[in-house]
Amino acid sequence: MTTVPLAPPRLRTDDDYGHARMPRRAGAPQPDRIDRVAYGRFRNVYLYITEACQLRCEHCYMGERLDRALKMGLPEIAATLVTWRRMGGSKLTVLGGEPTLHPNYVEVIRLGRALGYEDVITTTNAQKPAARKFRQLEPEDFAYVQVSLDGGSAGSHDRVRGAGTFDTALETTAELTSRGFDTRIICTVNQANRGDALKLLDLADELGVSLVKFHVFSTIGVGHGNADMAMSPREWVTFCDVLNETAPGYQTRVWYQPTYARRDQMARYAAEGYQGCIGRTLDRISIFPDGRCYVCSYLFDTDLYFARMQDGQVVLNRSDNEFDLFTRPLVTSACGGCKVASCQGGCPAEQIVMGGSSCAIEPDIVPVCRLWKSSAKPED
Repeated sequence: MTTVPLAPPRLRTDDDYGHARMPRRAGAPQPDRIDRVAYGRFRNVYLYITEACQLRCEHCYMGERLDRALKMGLPEIAATLVTWRRMGGSKLTVLGGEPTLHPNYVEVIRLGRALGYEDVITTTNAQKPAARKFRQLEPEDFAYVQVSLDGGSAGSHDRVRGAGTFDTALETTAELTSRGFDTRIICTVNQANRGDALKLLDLADELGVSLVKFHVFSTIGVGHGNADMAMSPREWVTFCDVLNETAPGYQTRVWYQPTYARRDQMARYAAEGYQGCIGRTLDRISIFPDGRCYVCSYLFDTDLYFARMQDGQVVLNRSDNEFDLFTRPLVTSACGGCKVASCQGGCPAEQIVMGGSSCAIEPDIVPVCRLWKSSAKPED
């Protein structure tokens, strides 16, 4: 198969890609204007090339997909990458399951660069099969490699991911950094590891890792059966407060996904560039081996997908879908009337998953899109 590299997209920071759709309810007056919403039009492409994984982590959002273990064939992967490149994609993240278990993993990474994706990223459990695949690749094949480490010690990490996985992941991480790969750590914080998650900052400095990213456990996928591992909105806000105080003492950069915030923190996030729900800004798309394409990872367990890939083409979901779900708060707030302007109507996905909004549970807590990241260590 011969592929022709596409010209890099013109990255935009303004709002000239399009308009947010205002859904029309039966009997409701048609809005006399359409609000413009800034977005990058599927700039971030998350491609799940396989659902297979040798681990069964207690927080994994893939859920039943792990046992189904579907994988994309290389021709299907190529067609999907070309389509979303043309749709505006410039940043490609290759995931699974465990993506390095895919027989064509090395070819997929190189194909992403050949098609003109400016950044090619992968997330891995960094076990021995992954280490073998990375030995076939070079640092310039990636923008960076993310290693999943779910705790700052073998005790907490292995409780979540399985015996011996922490030490193996550290060995792979050390090998990657020694070879010059931009290597980063990603940690899902939960009740099992919250006590030592910040030890990852010490490990990051020791190993030469460039960034550590923290995000909160979500009760989706396997998480449905482990709800006792979830942190409350207030517990997560408190963890982020401590993280912001701690991070400046380390060399590595630190990102976190606020997910929830006190009302008085929203002005800060807005000043950092928070634009509200990514389900409306359409900055990203996640494509699974069954063809389903989601904008919001919080809805992976649902049928509210944005579109489906069919014969290399994007076919919009005309039934109940996530775009309609996320634009509805532009007319009527999801939480019943939030007083924080930058909240922009609440998170309807949160209501589906949690059965209610965080601001209803905690009056001074409001949702922040869980896909948006803040820096705990501002650039010098």
